[in-house]
Amino acid sequence: MKKISSSILEISHENMRFFAAQTKSKDVVSIEGSVLGGKNMLLQNKSKIPELAAELFDAGTSKKTKDEIREALSSRGAAMSFFSTGDRICFLASCLPEDVSFVLELIVECISDSTFPVKELRSAKERMLAELSEEEHQTHSLAAAALSRLIYEPSHVNYIEKISERKKSVELATRADLLSFKKMLGKEGLVLAITGDISPTKALKSSRAACVKLPKGTVVLTEKKINTKPQKALSELITVKDKANVDVYLGTSISLRYTDSLYVPFTIICEMLGGGGFTSHLMQTVRERDGLTYGVYASGAGFAGEADGYFRVKASFSPNRFSESVKVLKKEIAFFFAHKITAENLTLRKTEMIGEYVVGLSTSKALASMLHKIGIEHKKVEYIDEYPEIVKNVALKDLKKAAELISVETLSLAAAGTFPKKV
Repeated sequence: MKKISSSILEISHENMRFFAAQTKSKDVVSIEGSVLGGKNMLLQNKSKIPELAAELFDAGTSKKTKDEIREALSSRGAAMSFFSTGDRICFLASCLPEDVSFVLELIVECISDSTFPVKELRSAKERMLAELSEEEHQTHSLAAAALSRLIYEPSHVNYIEKISERKKSVELATRADLLSFKKMLGKEGLVLAITGDISPTKALKSSRAACVKLPKGTVVLTEKKINTKPQKALSELITVKDKANVDVYLGTSISLRYTDSLYVPFTIICEMLGGGGFTSHLMQTVRERDGLTYGVYASGAGFAGEADGYFRVKASFSPNRFSESVKVLKKEIAFFFAHKITAENLTLRKTEMIGEYVVGLSTSKALASMLHKIGIEHKKVEYIDEYPEIVKNVALKDLKKAAELISVETLSLAAAGTFPKKV
């Protein structure tokens, strides 16, 4: 079988990594990339600055108005968007093959020359504050954020501030803050992947020509602090009126990073316990056998940028059966770790994961996303072919070592919804 990496071209230039691959997609090119710069580099009261900046990069530059930018994209059938993560400003785009250079030039112009018009900033702040007000009624968001505060100390990158604190960060944001943040962004650490109906050589030439125009950038990725908060079985119940379900999160922080040898075994455990399919233990028991939920999932989270992440299980339960459902969920999690980490279950899950991985790379967009991920995680391009073998070679002993990182007894509970009078 031909290796995927054999058809991928990569070049590095001035601390930038560029990837390109030609796929079977007809007349479509997918672009995904990022530059260093995010809330993890800023003071906590400035945490919303990168998100505001990302929303306003296409709101106008010194050369083009917002309408001119949108018209230029629309007339070419192209799309472009920006978003922020803890460490990066990311961009996504799609276009016709002949418009790749234009779209790349526009992305660079928006990142380096955005003006953040006062009127647009005011509107963006109003939208963000409205979204945060709406989040006060979104049970899944409330429970997820509450879990982060139960298991992490406030200085940790995975700690999610309360909505009131996030609102304050938005309210205090100024145009000067955004312009100052923009100065952080540049070539240093840029990663860019282009896939689709285009010659890889041409794609890389266009990428390099556009991105060398970026400023150097001043961002240095700060080392993530290890969580030192003792893990205890804490709980927080957030009442939200008139909800048909209670969203529940159980979780604990773990001493693990994605660079650690036990990271892949850990992800396999999560898939076995509560992966997206109906073959996972929790779906077979809590959903299929007991009928307590439509969906229950286990996963790892918070590992971006080599942070120490956490293990979590999420589900939605009927308010009237909340207490019963949580007891069953905890019981099945404990039963899984005691009895279901077996060679037979490992073999089954590895086969499913490898198949899902290969199928998942079948589109240009998915391939660009994977190459971008490889770039920001400082992996070699060959990793795209090595991953299935890494999964295949995970042994039962590796799984059991990874399981030891997860303390079932210290799982904290965060739930939001309409509870019965006695919980």
